[in-house]
Amino acid sequence: MKTEQRAQVLSQVAERIALLNEFRTDDFQDEVVRIVNDAREHWREGGGELPRIGSDPLFDALMRMVEVADSSPIAVRDACAAAFRQAEDARAAR
Repeated sequence: MKTEQRAQVLSQVAERIALLNEFRTDDFQDEVVRIVNDAREHWREGGGELPRIGSDPLFDALMRMVEVADSSPIAVRDACAAAFRQAEDARAAR
């Protein structure tokens, strides 16, 4: 069930960031960081730890959107599209 919930969260985050990317404001990067930081709480395990990069493809896709937030709108668009694909792949694998 966690994978399904995380895939749903990832899709929602990617959708929000993709929309913000279309109409970028001066605080775009800050907004992306806030959205992703809120969402990554869904990946915390019992001890409060987040997954290591490379250990969870859904988490990697989530963090990738923050990594490219200061890049071009095309890079952000591509990261959001990759996150959507990763979420769909996770749902299909269940």
